[in-house]
Amino acid sequence: MGPNLTINVQEHTGDVDYTIVKFTGEFDKAGHNEVQDELSECVKNFSGKYLVFDFTNLRFINSEGIGYLIEVHTHLVQRDRKLIIVGPNAHIADVFKTIGIAEVVEVRPSLSEFLKEI
Repeated sequence: MGPNLTINVQEHTGDVDYTIVKFTGEFDKAGHNEVQDELSECVKNFSGKYLVFDFTNLRFINSEGIGYLIEVHTHLVQRDRKLIIVGPNAHIADVFKTIGIAEVVEVRPSLSEFLKEI
């Protein structure tokens, strides 16, 4: 059986520095444990303006994953940086809307839409 969650980190430099973290799988307790060290290092060492979590291939997120998003958001805001979430599926977008995440963290329908704006 494969991992519940994988991430792929892509750093971009230019006029605006940003890093994209592409998530694939399920962001639950097991998934978070699988990527926790790599993800924590990415967030801790992030020095660009925008940290983009690409959820295009994320099938599920639970309360632990959502709690982690709030932690990352808070950490970045304290360093004058911003968390952006792109590409959530309909279910995840509904969860974000219901619990109010979209009012705290910027959520965009796609990576291309976000990139047009920066």
